[in-house]
Parts: sequence; structure tokens; C-alpha cells
Amino acid sequence: MNKTLKSTLQGIGIGSSIMLIFIAIFEVTIGFQEVFSVYLFGAVCGFLPIVYEVDRIPLPFKLIIHLGGSILTFFIISTINHWVPLQPEPLIGALTVFTLIFIVIWLIFLIINIQQSKKINTKLKKM
Repeated sequence: MNKTLKSTLQGIGIGSSIMLIFIAIFEVTIGFQEVFSVYLFGAVCGFLPIVYEVDRIPLPFKLIIHLGGSILTFFIISTINHWVPLQPEPLIGALTVFTLIFIVIWLIFLIINIQQSKKINTKLKKM
């Protein structure tokens, strides 16, 4: 499967899972538009890691592009769906929670990639 497609589908799965957790915690009901929005948001967040494939961009800038694009998408979709009121306190709270979730997911993927690299390097050394 194409790496970009796989990443996009993973983004949809992760975004949907996080949304299900929030639905369970806050006991909210969502309609088709919200479901579609969650899928769209997950797809964009899953697609954005394509930036990590560009070798000439330093890692901190890749992270800023990925995080920035994800935040922008989140706030566009959350504004359309009225998930976060356009007031300073809720926006700051949503930004904080979103950034923390993003960092945790990013670190998980970083650890997985480091482990995979170590396994590959070990196999290469054995050859």
C-alpha cells in the first residue's frame, strides 16, 4: 500500500478513535457532518507527515509544518462544527489539549520509527 495512503488512513483511524473517546467522556451526539469532519480532519493530519519525506527540510521545520497544518485544520473544522467557542479561554484550552495529544502521538511514532531503524541496522550488520 502506498505510504501516503497508509498514513492518511492511519490518521483517519487515530482521529476517529480520539473522537469516540471524547464522545464517551462528554456524552455528546454527533451527526453526519461531524462524522465526515472527523474523517476529513484525520485524513489531513495523516497526510501532513508527507513533509517528513523531504530531506532538505530540517526536522524542527517539518514538525512545525505538521503541527501547524494540523492545528489550522482542527480550528477550521471545529469552527465550522461549533465544537470550540471563538473565545480566548476555550480556544487556548482546545489548543493546549490538541497540542498535547499531537505531541504524544508524534512521540509514539518517533519511538516506533527508532525501534524499526535499530532492527534494520541490526539485520544489515549481520549481513
